[in-house]
Amino acid sequence: PSVTLPNLTTMDRDLQNASSRQVSLEVERQVGRATTVAVGYQYLRGSGLLMSINQNVPSCVAVGVNNGCRPNPSYANNSQYSSVGRSNYHGLHVSLVRRPSALGQYRVSYTLSSSKNNVGEFFFSSPIDPFDLSKDWGRSDDDQRHRLVVNGSLQAPSDSSGRAVLRLIRGFQASGLVQVYSAVPYNITSGVTTVQGTAGRPIVNGVFIARNTGHSTPFVNANLRVSRTIALSGRVMAEVLVDVFNLTNH
Repeated sequence: PSVTLPNLTTMDRDLQNASSRQVSLEVERQVGRATTVAVGYQYLRGSGLLMSINQNVPSCVAVGVNNGCRPNPSYANNSQYSSVGRSNYHGLHVSLVRRPSALGQYRVSYTLSSSKNNVGEFFFSSPIDPFDLSKDWGRSDDDQRHRLVVNGSLQAPSDSSGRAVLRLIRGFQASGLVQVYSAVPYNITSGVTTVQGTAGRPIVNGVFIARNTGHSTPFVNANLRVSRTIALSGRVMAEVLVDVFNLTNH
């Protein structure tokens, strides 16, 4: 119908595959006979990330037949897939590792990182202002500043001769995993669509607030396994175990 203006979806003629530049450096040192400490840094820069940019943006509020004062009044939005998004990641990690021994092993790793981009993780996200992509530069959807992971196992000595307590705990093994991650961000929207046709964010002092300024809750998870191996007859063994997942219920 003549009163309905079509929306177009097009591809940028100069569309390119996304690319990245990566740099990493790690130093590891042995401490004692079975323990190592490592410190590392990673940098990743992404370019050519895909986003959808309106090429027929209205410059005024649509009233009557003015079609929002678009550059081409013959149609509505022209959502064009373009490889203009970018991202960067900086990460510093530290780990302490105890190699398996007669009594067990453990690993503690911590990462301090920052991840930023100007395009959301959802498919073909659009900028809040097609003329200024810097307004969407902010924390990436999966940015987590702190990540701590601790895992390990502890087993009773195999030599149970002598003390009664050693005979009592013989065959027992306990292992666990603890993960503590800081909160990931989320985007705060105003519920009002901008004149460009994208989801608006609240305006403070005349400008949109930054993307992904909201904070969700931290992630804490702990898993535990306790098992015991029992000798039945000769080389026949039986293992009894208990697994507990999400021990903290958080």
